[in-house]
Amino acid sequence: MTDHSPYRAGFRDRLFDKDPFTLAIWYPATAPESSVRHMGVASRAARNAGFAGDGPFPIVLFSHGSEGHRFNQFWLAEYLARRGYIVAAPQHHGDNYLDASEARQLAIIERRPQEMRLALDLLLAHDEIGPQIDQDKIFALGHSAGGATVLKLAGWDFDARAWQDYCEINAENDRVICQHAPSDDHIDRLHNVYGGPVISERDDRIAAIIAITPAFGVAATDEGLGDIDIPMLFIEADTDEILHDHVNAAHFRKLLRGRAKFVKVKGAGHYSFLPKCTPYIAENFGYLCRDFGQDRDTIHRTVEQVIHRFLDKVKTGEIQGR
Repeated sequence: MTDHSPYRAGFRDRLFDKDPFTLAIWYPATAPESSVRHMGVASRAARNAGFAGDGPFPIVLFSHGSEGHRFNQFWLAEYLARRGYIVAAPQHHGDNYLDASEARQLAIIERRPQEMRLALDLLLAHDEIGPQIDQDKIFALGHSAGGATVLKLAGWDFDARAWQDYCEINAENDRVICQHAPSDDHIDRLHNVYGGPVISERDDRIAAIIAITPAFGVAATDEGLGDIDIPMLFIEADTDEILHDHVNAAHFRKLLRGRAKFVKVKGAGHYSFLPKCTPYIAENFGYLCRDFGQDRDTIHRTVEQVIHRFLDKVKTGEIQGR
């Protein structure tokens, strides 16, 4: 512990085992940290330690990217835990590294936000963890598809028809977004279930959100973003080799017109926000290891500081929604 990090990072995994989903948490602790490994990447945390005694603490709900896992941003979770935040990361059903059956499909606007809400419900009801949560300081953070997920929680009415219309023209040029674009049958189902192609999953408990290289900007409209009234931070990659900037981060920036803070990280690519690569990952999943002018440690340090400053300003009221 130092002046800059008054706590150690506590860590617990599989808090609810597999029912309804695996979930990991990091949190302020005072017990000594020891070596831990997350998907083969070495780090340090105080596994199963008790909470520091001066809570309750703000909580950050984390939504991982498509086909990812709950440890995708463990480096950021540990950093925030050492500075007084609880970070909770559910592993999304049907859109993770073990089961990608619903990756980049309508689950992005249906199941994913519901899982985030359920995770918060379960944590608040947990006998030990619930009392440690400051219910006035509940935040949400997500990367890529997770960025779209937390925007849903903030009140973004994702327009599935706009997604379909975009992909009717751009399917060959944007396979990442258009591979599973909704069909007419999908749109009809949304009308039957929700009364239209726009689905609201707003959670008024969320006080601010952070979207890192958010996906599915093609489904963003003026009207769909019009009701968001909480502080927002968008973190962009300087070179996003996966998502077309003009219909994702830049499109959000254009529509929000000064209602959110945007920070572009120089030398970063879409996957620069994942953990530092191991030799195994580099050999078998080399595309996850590409950065564009900065080493990954430097990128991570920049992101940590930007996010920490934003959250601290939200906590003190220096940054407010409209």
